Amino acid sequence: MKRICLYMTIGLLGMTSGHAQEISVKNTTARKISDDKVEVAFNIDCNTLKFSSRQQLTITPVIISKSENDSLFLPSVSIAGRNRYRINKRQEKLYGKTKGQKTTCYKKKYDTVVEYNETAPAQEWMSGARVEILRELQGCAECGEVLGNSPIAGIPLFKEIVERPDLEIRIPEAAEKRRSFTRTATLNFKVNQFVLLADYMNNPVELSKIYSSIDSIREDVNYRIDKIGIVGYSSPEGNYAANARLSEQRAKALERNLEQAYKLDKGIIVSSSVPENWEGLSTWLRKYRPSYMQKVLDIIEQTPVPDERDAKIKTIDGGKIYNALLKEVYPQLRLVEYTVSYTVVPFSVEQGREIIHTCPDKMNHYEMFQVADSYGKGSDEYNKIIRMIADRFPDDRIANNNAAIVAWEMENYDAMNVYLKRLNEER
Repeated sequence: MKRICLYMTIGLLGMTSGHAQEISVKNTTARKISDDKVEVAFNIDCNTLKFSSRQQLTITPVIISKSENDSLFLPSVSIAGRNRYRINKRQEKLYGKTKGQKTTCYKKKYDTVVEYNETAPAQEWMSGARVEILRELQGCAECGEVLGNSPIAGIPLFKEIVERPDLEIRIPEAAEKRRSFTRTATLNFKVNQFVLLADYMNNPVELSKIYSSIDSIREDVNYRIDKIGIVGYSSPEGNYAANARLSEQRAKALERNLEQAYKLDKGIIVSSSVPENWEGLSTWLRKYRPSYMQKVLDIIEQTPVPDERDAKIKTIDGGKIYNALLKEVYPQLRLVEYTVSYTVVPFSVEQGREIIHTCPDKMNHYEMFQVADSYGKGSDEYNKIIRMIADRFPDDRIANNNAAIVAWEMENYDAMNVYLKRLNEER
């Protein structure tokens, strides 16, 4: 038999009629108490009920399937006026008690709260079912008069059955938080020179950008710079050997500039070079797709010797294309690329509790998990952080594994399916 999970909203449910008969249903409960049995319980507050001593109000809960093809009536309970109660008792002595029927005498001067509690067999069709609590107001016993029969309320009872994922909480491995970013700068040098002049042309702006990006790491106490890698590029025109020397020397010029500016340990700043930026030219052509794009790309792909490539491009359309490249494109290819590699210092659980709400990007999966675990499994903070981890690390199998379990426990099955789908895609 499938497992059935029961839930009922706790609240106040009221009923009124044109004759001012009133009750309220409180403290509603529905739960599974064993593998094959369910329980429905609630209190019927009759303190505002007004009817004659000969009348009777009968309350009957009924479980109705989602398709409405199946239903199960639970035993009824009746609240009877004094005279009606006496008649019921006499009839019980004469004819026997109706199976499952319970009767309570209503007394106007006393508080009357009827406690309802019944069990029923759990059945598969109950998944997604609802409970309706019906009430029937009856007149005098002799006349058999029925003054009204209608539901008090419809209550969601059984939620869809969702099996727990066949997973267990996993602890991520501790690891260093190594990170990096790469940016480019277009520095200006005088023709055929490699001395980096800080005040030459647009260099003040470009150098300021470089310093600012490095300072964002260097001045944060939670970061430690491991390496600054510089790659110098020259544009493809001219002699390849000369361009190789020029790009190398210009990269070294920025290396020396940063060494003087930051006084970092020896070996942290390193430079290299790419003699001619053919890859950058190909990227530009494919991005902007000028009319001559394919002609130039064919020359680049089919001519392995750089100086021969340069010579062939000069001949396209009598040199017009080459001149356009020299003017519009090649200046963008003379650049330096720098990569700042750094490590984020590890945090204690106490530090992590604060940082996870202010700068979670400084934490890794392991640290965030430790913070979650410190609040205790099943707590609101634990559940929130475990799901936060999966959102920050969507490609992490352990993160999605743990989040799927937590989402199931929170009954958020849509989120659970998202995490399970990521797990399946990662296999």
